[in-house]
Amino acid sequence: MTTTTSITDNAAIMGATVGVVYKDLDQHRRLIHLVGDDQRVQGVELSVTAPLFKGSTAVVNALKAAEDLRDKIDAYFDHGLVDDVARVAFARAFSTSYLRKHPRSERQDLFRASGDVFVFAFDLVQPSQLPMPSVVYDAIAAGPHDAAMLARLRAGDGVPQDHLRVVLRLFLDHPLNPRRHLDDEIKAAAERLDISRPFVIEATTSLALPGYAKLVLGELATAVGGAAAWLS
Repeated sequence: MTTTTSITDNAAIMGATVGVVYKDLDQHRRLIHLVGDDQRVQGVELSVTAPLFKGSTAVVNALKAAEDLRDKIDAYFDHGLVDDVARVAFARAFSTSYLRKHPRSERQDLFRASGDVFVFAFDLVQPSQLPMPSVVYDAIAAGPHDAAMLARLRAGDGVPQDHLRVVLRLFLDHPLNPRRHLDDEIKAAAERLDISRPFVIEATTSLALPGYAKLVLGELATAVGGAAAWLS
């Protein structure tokens, strides 16, 4: 895995377009690990903020023993995200802190803000760098896309790197993300996987060619027992 130092979104080109459906959150950890080793990915970033960031003695000790980014990710999952007791405690701490700073906030504001506590992002390579770029072009064409941008790719030209960024958000306030459970494709994916209460992670990516992100996330999600679906 390679890393850079910060995660930023370009609101002009990005939107929540893909949901990743899991039976449990440990599948998200496994997908993140696979992302770092995928040939279609050229860099990854992790952003962790309070209260999860060094939020307990167990987390701190695990981070001290960490040798690389993979170990740091494991530290946060083992002692904060897949540990139900710890996760609920961190979620309550976040809620208390957020409402203290924003007392007039609506419930949905708190929920959305909790998606910034643990954020994993990665950059996809230009499709022309892959052995079979036509697979990517076809995946882009199969979903909502910018025809001019796709034409550039098919011609062998690159696109601005902002369009190749994917940001994954886990909503600490309610990681099941129940507002997405009524999305038709999320429901269908959960039914295929026989999951009655799925965890839904939201992927933010370019609105011009989200099919590339869905292709990658779909294959990796399948490898860990999950699925990727379009969000409405």
